[in-house]
Amino acid sequence: MPDTSNISFLDRVRAILSDLPASERRLAQFTLDFSGDLSSYNASELASLAQVSNATVTRLIRRLEYANYEAARKQIRSERTDDSFTPVNSPLSPGETTLHSHLQESYSKLGNTYRHLSQSALLEASQAISRARQVWLIGLQANYFLAGHFHWHLSKFLPGVRLIPGAGQTVSEYLTDIQHQDVLIIFDLHPRASPMPELIQHLEARCADIVLITDQDYKERPKTRWSLPCQPGREQLPDNSVAVASLSHLLLSEVLKVRGADRRDESAQELAAAEALF
Repeated sequence: MPDTSNISFLDRVRAILSDLPASERRLAQFTLDFSGDLSSYNASELASLAQVSNATVTRLIRRLEYANYEAARKQIRSERTDDSFTPVNSPLSPGETTLHSHLQESYSKLGNTYRHLSQSALLEASQAISRARQVWLIGLQANYFLAGHFHWHLSKFLPGVRLIPGAGQTVSEYLTDIQHQDVLIIFDLHPRASPMPELIQHLEARCADIVLITDQDYKERPKTRWSLPCQPGREQLPDNSVAVASLSHLLLSEVLKVRGADRRDESAQELAAAEALF
């Protein structure tokens, strides 16, 4: 048997994806599409998130030539370990200086964003998103692609997710569809659409559960239930969206954790109810 120890987990999955049975292929595709850290979940949690059985996880892991799930998990964790940023002391060429400057700026934005994040707001927002009747993603003008990227990932594992407004429409056309059991996730970063504060007031009249992802230095930002500010890009274009991209990834990962925990609780309740009948 050829040595596969130097092949990454995702490369192993890609190599056999087209030959897998249906349930294993669904699990394998989930691992490829997954936006969080797979090593954070045990085998049962992964099965729940991918909506497959524990036995399917076991079969796929064996097919990938791991001794067990923990061996695969260990490799995934090692492959996600990034080198810490360290200052460069040796002289740099003009091209290297440009790269280093951009890297420094990105690290600075990430550091400032995470230092000012509220863990309680993040957790509460994640729980509300996971349990909402419907989740609405809103971004106007330059923020539309940020909302669209979040929508693409969230809709992979959460039903009832909508991105608005559609082409040629306005958010106001959806107001009657938004209910108090819903959650609104609004991307409102520079450069922002001028009517957004007034629009948020109208939205709050329909639904108070609003997650606002916006700039840290936005002094006039609306007082929504959950505000997740991040370090903005520069005034000039092109903007550096590394901070909001990382914050989006963090929020998606937290929603996945909450959803996995909820499913385990539901399974336990169903099992208890079944045992009470027999």
